[in-house]
Formats: sequence, structure tokens, C-alpha cells
Amino acid sequence: MRNLLTLTLIFCISAICIGQKTNSNLCYAPLTLDEIREIKEIQHYIFTGSDTTGLNVKVSKIQIMEAKREMVKRRIKDCTSPNQADCYTQSLEEIPAVTMNMYTLPNQYVTTEYEIRKEKVNVVVRPASQSETPIVCPKNRTKTLVTKVQNALIKQGYPLTSNGILDAATMLSLKDFQIENKLAHGDLTLEVLTSLGIQ
Repeated sequence: MRNLLTLTLIFCISAICIGQKTNSNLCYAPLTLDEIREIKEIQHYIFTGSDTTGLNVKVSKIQIMEAKREMVKRRIKDCTSPNQADCYTQSLEEIPAVTMNMYTLPNQYVTTEYEIRKEKVNVVVRPASQSETPIVCPKNRTKTLVTKVQNALIKQGYPLTSNGILDAATMLSLKDFQIENKLAHGDLTLEVLTSLGIQ
């Protein structure tokens, strides 16, 4: 019994030591996760009748035109130039979304007096945040590993030189790849190695 207790104690101490060694090889960094948005289609049931008694009708704001950016031509105030073309200026402006109030029903079964309207809305699927992300520890960023990363990025179309040095150009291309693939960005992460197919 005493031998069994001793063996158990040795095993537990070994497991703790191994665990600590493994954890000491893991590095983390607070990296940026960008916001992810998706266009989703929402279906509304618009009440077309006149009597709303017992229908649980609610007023909803429906978007009928999406927000956009466009060049707007405006006349310059108090322009005295004989050439009319000089009296106009163009600038890129934000045109807000156009909305209107509609009476909407909870579903299509409460009345036959309705029409269907579909609306496309821009929905935030993942808000921007900072996340403690596993990264490749600096001591493990060997020339061989960096070369593999550079070659993988070159295959993806990034204009890099495969030199085994984690230089500014490599880090910039790495960040672009991470942003394009909706990954945490700002360092050489374990998940980007997986995405690039690097073992």
C-alpha cells in the first residue's frame, strides 16, 4: 500500500512538472479581432387593411434604400466666374439609408390583409474585440518555420522574398492574410499556421 502511494505521488508530481513545461512553451498575445458583418434578408408581413383590432400590429422602420457613398456635384455659393463649370465642385459624400414606417404583423396567419416585403440588413455577426491568442513563441520562430510561412504566403499571391527573416514585409503580408480570412491579427499565431497548412 505504501509503495502504491509513493508511485501515485511520483506520477502526480511528474504530471504537474510536464504540464508546467508544456504551458511554459505556450505564448499568448492580445491580438485584434475585426468586426464581421453579414447581409441578412428579413421578411416582413405588412398590414394592408384598415382595422387593426386584435392583430398585435407594431410599427416597424423598414429600410427601402441602403446607405451609400457617391460623388455629389454642388454649386459654389457666390461664384462670380464667367465660366459656369468653375462654379461647381464635386465631393464624395455619405448618403444615409432611407427608411419608412410600416405596420407589420407578427406572422402571416393573423389576417389575410397583408403583403410580404423583404429587407436586406447589415448585421454584426462578431463585434470587434481584443483576444488573448496563442502565438508562436519568439524562441520557436526558426528560419525554417519563417521560410515555410513566406512560401505559403507567396503561394497565396503575396509579393514576398523567401529569406527566412520575419521582416516588416512578411509581417504586413501575414496581417493582410489574417484580416482577409477573418483571423486575429498582429502576430504569428498558431491558427494562421493551420490556415496556411503549416505543420
